[in-house]
Amino acid sequence: MKKLITTIILLVMTLPILAQERVVEHIDGNLYSYKMYDGKQLTQRGYYKNINGTLFEHGIWKDNFGTTALFEEGKMVWIKPKGEEKYTYEQIQLHRLKRRVAMLEQRLTSL
Repeated sequence: MKKLITTIILLVMTLPILAQERVVEHIDGNLYSYKMYDGKQLTQRGYYKNINGTLFEHGIWKDNFGTTALFEEGKMVWIKPKGEEKYTYEQIQLHRLKRRVAMLEQRLTSL
């Protein structure tokens, strides 16, 4: 029992050290800057737009893996993973729908 309590206490003490830090800064008007750090390393950055009290992704977003995406008021316009082609929102939606249809077909054939 003592080992279990000690383990839980150690986990509770070390988790904040491993946590990612998110920083949101007001830039101008309804535009906010967002940065996420893992330790001291910047892992993601982008912008939010405040619309009626709700923050929506807006503008260019980048991560430390080389992926870049463009958002307009919360809706993804395109995304470009590092070393790959740029995918538009319509292409992503079409791919999702194709996967959904394939899953439904699989369910029907298994009946």
